[in-house]
Amino acid sequence: MALHTRRDYAGQEFEISAGLIWHEARALRRRTMAKIPEVHLETWKSLYAEAQRFSQSKPWQRIDESLFFAVQGPATGQMGYACILGSLGEFLALSVYRGAEGFGAYQAMLLDEPALDEESAFKQDCLMAQFTDSKYVETADRKVIRALGLKFEGHNAWPLFRSYRPGYFPWHLDQQEAAFLTLALRCACDWVEKLSSSTLNSAEAPGQIFTYLPKAGGSPELSDYENAWTQPPAEVPQQPAVLDPARLARLQAKPLKKGGVWEAEVFYLPITIADQDRPYHARLVLLVDQDSGFILPGGVMPPGKTAAQLLADAVLGAVEEVGCLPEEIRLRDRSVLPALQAAGQALGVHVKIGRFRSLPQAKKSLVKRFASQGRGNY
Repeated sequence: MALHTRRDYAGQEFEISAGLIWHEARALRRRTMAKIPEVHLETWKSLYAEAQRFSQSKPWQRIDESLFFAVQGPATGQMGYACILGSLGEFLALSVYRGAEGFGAYQAMLLDEPALDEESAFKQDCLMAQFTDSKYVETADRKVIRALGLKFEGHNAWPLFRSYRPGYFPWHLDQQEAAFLTLALRCACDWVEKLSSSTLNSAEAPGQIFTYLPKAGGSPELSDYENAWTQPPAEVPQQPAVLDPARLARLQAKPLKKGGVWEAEVFYLPITIADQDRPYHARLVLLVDQDSGFILPGGVMPPGKTAAQLLADAVLGAVEEVGCLPEEIRLRDRSVLPALQAAGQALGVHVKIGRFRSLPQAKKSLVKRFASQGRGNY
């Protein structure tokens, strides 16, 4: 049983559903709460000094982008996995990927490059020291530069420091992030010097990463660090979706009609919302009835929950709202399959990876609607 089979009626329903999604995002737009974190001026001074030293050595001319080193923060114990970008002379930066999750996301992006994951940029978890042009430097950055009495001129001469978190807009560093990026730049200069002088041979420990580890009670100075070859972090397993047993029991007790195929996906919209301390990219949970193209209840969501959890919650919510079950739920993202299969098994619905028929058109129309309003902050 499809929800609706008349295409003209489905078209009207699509406009209603798309309009509700649009107004939901517009309502979020009106709440602007984003704040730039405060960082001590002395911390900025150290960070800019290390960035200048790093940039002046032009390491991207000598170091391949595939090489990594690692550094552990003395205060938090967090590991950062760093690589130097810029071998093509265009995008010059030191990227420090945070923990196993950040390292894994970067590795996945590299592996997916032939069939580029269109949402990989939203999944970055790193700190970045980029060297860019003046036009990309924002007012808050210029304020710090003036306070330090620094001047920069020329192409790719301006340091720009940003924090990337999955689902969030690239944002200004906080105190802890600025201190850790300073340490990473300091280690990067030492690592490049070791490689360039042949003191260090990157091939001497295949499959391992040259790592900077703090001595007990040490400071962020290199003299308080020791080196070791370490294994890359293990892949972080996907978190399973948590299903509310009472909610499932209520649905199982209802005499729900069953039929048709629902297509399901979570994706990012081309808008940035600033109703939290840190701006984020809105995610849309989209459920579409395959036969009619009818958009089922979903919604615009902030970061926090996994895609699997969002889809599981959306499926249960849609069943509650429309009062019927599909015969099949079709996905494109294999990473969310186990979580949805658990929900499907509980409801007697088959969940599988398969080709979409109606969702791509609904997605295209929604993205076009948001993109037509520009990519400014919402």
